[in-house]
Amino acid sequence: MALATETEIQGAYEGKDVASRYVDERFRSEVHRLLHDRQVAAIQRAIGCIPAGRVLEIAPGPGRLTRQIRPSGSLVCLEYNEGMVERGRQASAGKALWVRGNGFQLPFAEAFDLVYTFRFVRHFRRADRDRLYGEVRRVLKPGGYFLLDAVNDRISRPLRAAHPEEYPIYDKLYQAQELRDELRGAGLPPLSLEPVQKFMHCQGWSQTYLGPRWNWLNRLIVRCLERLPRREGLEWIVTCRRL
Repeated sequence: MALATETEIQGAYEGKDVASRYVDERFRSEVHRLLHDRQVAAIQRAIGCIPAGRVLEIAPGPGRLTRQIRPSGSLVCLEYNEGMVERGRQASAGKALWVRGNGFQLPFAEAFDLVYTFRFVRHFRRADRDRLYGEVRRVLKPGGYFLLDAVNDRISRPLRAAHPEEYPIYDKLYQAQELRDELRGAGLPPLSLEPVQKFMHCQGWSQTYLGPRWNWLNRLIVRCLERLPRREGLEWIVTCRRL
């Protein structure tokens, strides 16, 4: 069974070796660099809506996103694993306050205008997701924004069925309306579901067959396909607002 509990997920990302390899192992390909860039852009747009606001990043890992974010106010990064905290502090070059802590027990009061977390909430089953939503809502000011990612069931399930060994950690797979209903029920109604990796079949083919030898062409194809209009993708970047 795929890892899914709080302690299992914490253990899967434990240690300095995991922290040092994380970005290179998971975000080396152009398809994943595209995903990274879209996430950074979404966070930066949200920061633009809260001039000089207070921002919280939950489970930033080794600062993959943090290092590229340009906060207009204060930025706090809360991470459980010590190796990730150490690596993240180095990568973010003093732009954020790093706190070792647990996303299920946030050591803050209602203080933030924006909370974001990627590749975190999706790893847990419903009861634990509800616990995380409750903590996010508790520390968000009324009207504050919450950003997260979610995996599209229709696109992702066939990929996972074909290669289950590539997915050792549980991900919740959503239908769009199911995702909206879950977040609305948590008091964090979504404003938008932004599709990412919109032509994953073709983008993945390009990465596999062109990336090793002609990565400049692979990058061009991956990025150009993403510019085409489409309502679905492999994942969504979800923007919510606290009631």
